[in-house]
Amino acid sequence: MLPSVRKLFIARDVIKKNLFNMLISKEEIKKLAELARIHLTEAEERNLEKDLGEILNYIEKLKEVDISNVPEMTHATEVKNVFRNDEEGEGADLSLLLGQFPESNDGYLKVKGVFERE
Repeated sequence: MLPSVRKLFIARDVIKKNLFNMLISKEEIKKLAELARIHLTEAEERNLEKDLGEILNYIEKLKEVDISNVPEMTHATEVKNVFRNDEEGEGADLSLLLGQFPESNDGYLKVKGVFERE
């Protein structure tokens, strides 16, 4: 490979790395892991920082596309939603359902709080 071409590739990689670092920080990765309640190793944090940076960088590129002449749409096809009347039917046996769940209270299923910290 020619030295000048090699320098271009190195410069491109440095720019990419800096762009990724600007788009998402190590602290944001740690906060996301905490919110998702997952443990990440240092290597996983670096990989996630790089991967999320690439995704965010791609989104920034998509923002450059001129969509002024593209009609608004809610779906890629013209399929319409088909509605039906709401009719009362036979429900599940509540006692059977409650019996299969670890905890219940007054007919409600008890689950662990989603936003509580351990």
